[in-house]
Amino acid sequence: MFPKLEKKFVILYTLSTGLILTLILAVAFLSYLASQNSRQNSMFQDQLFTLMSRLQSDSIFSDSYLAQLEHKNHLAIYIEENGSPFFFPGSYQTCTERGKLFERAENLAAGEGIFPNSHPISSNLLQSSLLEIRGDEGDLYLGNILIIQTANGYKKLILLQDISGSQMQSIKTLIFYLVIDCIGILLLFLTGRWFVRRSLKPLEETYEKQQDFVAAASHELRSPLAVIQSTADAIADAPEEEGRLLDVIRKECRRGSSLVKNLLLLAAADQKQWAVKKVYFEMDEMLLSLLEVYEPLCVSRNGKLLLELPDESMPKVYADPALCRQIFMILLDNAVAYGLGEDGGRIVLRATYLHPHVEVSVIDHGPGIPDGEKRLIFDRFYRQDQSRRQKEHFGLGLSVAATLAEIQGVELDVRDTEGGGSTFRVKI
Repeated sequence: MFPKLEKKFVILYTLSTGLILTLILAVAFLSYLASQNSRQNSMFQDQLFTLMSRLQSDSIFSDSYLAQLEHKNHLAIYIEENGSPFFFPGSYQTCTERGKLFERAENLAAGEGIFPNSHPISSNLLQSSLLEIRGDEGDLYLGNILIIQTANGYKKLILLQDISGSQMQSIKTLIFYLVIDCIGILLLFLTGRWFVRRSLKPLEETYEKQQDFVAAASHELRSPLAVIQSTADAIADAPEEEGRLLDVIRKECRRGSSLVKNLLLLAAADQKQWAVKKVYFEMDEMLLSLLEVYEPLCVSRNGKLLLELPDESMPKVYADPALCRQIFMILLDNAVAYGLGEDGGRIVLRATYLHPHVEVSVIDHGPGIPDGEKRLIFDRFYRQDQSRRQKEHFGLGLSVAATLAEIQGVELDVRDTEGGGSTFRVKI
């Protein structure tokens, strides 16, 4: 279940974030292209304006000037006056023959109505739009053709600028952006997988605990039901034992009722449906009432229950008295079950005031709890007696106590008793 869910989340995360990254890089690349094209066009227009100004002023072009201009700016220049070309072979070596390029430029201009033999009629200038000429070797040029009216007739200029290098730079930049995009998507995939796994881990653990909880609850409920069924069958076979067998059934009913009650309590706490009613109450009065209830039980087990209160009076505590009483009863039940041996023993119920808290401890001198299991004892259905020989307890008590403490903000922990045993502390 969870591996499939993890795979779906990772794919969804990678696709969504990868698409956003790709869109950002695409916008950045298009912005780069627009900026580069604008810069190229601006530089080309500057060269065109310079040459056009010299043509209009009837300045004389020297071969050295044109050669330097071509070489410096990657230009190919063709000038003619009244149909006669200037004798200038050109200094910039183009990948495609210059004559072919000029011819292709004239063909493109012809599509705009500017033919090789055209000259201005109604104005002093006849000019084409910005042309794009492609050579035989994949080379690319910006071009423009203009014809200027002069006192002696007209002059014609064909200006080409090689932008193949810029085109190659654009391709390299595109490859760079694609590599960045691929690396980014890979990193997003790895990050997404780590993030999804970390996010799903608590859910998976909770799901597993719920599965274990249901399985354990089913197992524990089956035990008293099986006893009740077998005992009911035994009554029919041995009517003279009816009284004793009915006592067994009543005992198992009480056990089942206690289990169901605890299960409902834990379910209500999990669903945040427990109503906590905090008030100020006297802790010593509650402990005295618990002493009256549990002292006879300890005596019946050849044990003792001692109550230790501070000499000075304790302040009232602010908590839910019903929940606190239930916590103390669970801890005392646990101490009686595991802290008193066959020869009895001693349980101490101690209260101390450590400003700003009142601390209540249930101390026994039983076998104790190993350090590796101290954290586990508050898990549901956990018991140190893994053989489950003690059927009086389901392993839910301490889990219920921890839940009741948590929902009202009370601290509950366990530590070793000096000399052996366990000490459960409740800090309010």
